[in-house]
Amino acid sequence: MTMRFGVIGIGYFGRHYVRLLQEMEGVELIGVAARFVGEIPELPGTIKKYESADALICDSMIDCVIIATPASTHAQFAIAALQKGKHVVIEKPMAVSVAEAEAIAYAAHISERVCMIGHQYCYNDYIRQLKKEIEQKTIGDIKYMFVEHLYPGPVRLDIGCLWETATHELAIIDYLFPNARAVKIIGQTVDMTGHGRDDAASAAITFDNGVVVSIVTSWFAPQKVRRMIMGGTKGMAIFDEKETHPLVLFRHAYPEQESPELHSSHFFEITEKEIYIPHVDAHEPLYNQLSHFIDCIIQKKTPVTDVHHGLRVTRLLNEITARMRA
Repeated sequence: MTMRFGVIGIGYFGRHYVRLLQEMEGVELIGVAARFVGEIPELPGTIKKYESADALICDSMIDCVIIATPASTHAQFAIAALQKGKHVVIEKPMAVSVAEAEAIAYAAHISERVCMIGHQYCYNDYIRQLKKEIEQKTIGDIKYMFVEHLYPGPVRLDIGCLWETATHELAIIDYLFPNARAVKIIGQTVDMTGHGRDDAASAAITFDNGVVVSIVTSWFAPQKVRRMIMGGTKGMAIFDEKETHPLVLFRHAYPEQESPELHSSHFFEITEKEIYIPHVDAHEPLYNQLSHFIDCIIQKKTPVTDVHHGLRVTRLLNEITARMRA
């Protein structure tokens, strides 16, 4: 069974989708649409160039549509594609409001097609391994997470850095702790020039499972940093994709209540045998995501990052934003 794809948008992620779809087995890339046909790079002669998203969506040759356009257009294109009976991947963020996300979810329900949100970190093999370690309680019950997501652009015109950036981290949290719900949120934003968008943001979120999360994001930073540190009752873990070993766990338990260590100043001395670097056979996350999408269509399964997952992330983004403006 060959799945026939069309890609809307030829920006950073659109180009990666186009590349991967030409490399994957059991897939045929039918065509690409962009605001201006001239933006589309040279492609093999059999791949069409569409002058509009509507033209691509209406092409009966296409089974699946990938939407990699500005966030403010996601709802419009996703709903149109679902109504035409297409399976859909929507790049993050799913939408720019809860109302739009709910409209997409309703269209997906009516269409009975697979609708996946492109939260690629949920398909990152190191994050997948971290989920296994958490479930196996390798470092005990998780108590806190510190998350940094900083980079030097791009600056989006239709959303702020919180919706552009923290979407990744909130998706990871929903994936790692699927039943957790936020019970307390504190946040703040920085608008560098008064243009009305946040260029930096931070949030502290307490979840009903007892995990406290601190997130710092900015697209106006001199270096790219994507790091997550967590502490549990039996140890700590760090995910840092810039490191040689992106996932490292430290099986060094926090001192017991009556431990002598708690009655004087104490530095944790982590021994080599307490450092655990799991073996991870890592593949490109976007490749994993597309493979999962295709498998869900063939096997009639629900994606890990389905519309309900996307709705939860969108609602939490909206709640954080509301707290920041209060």
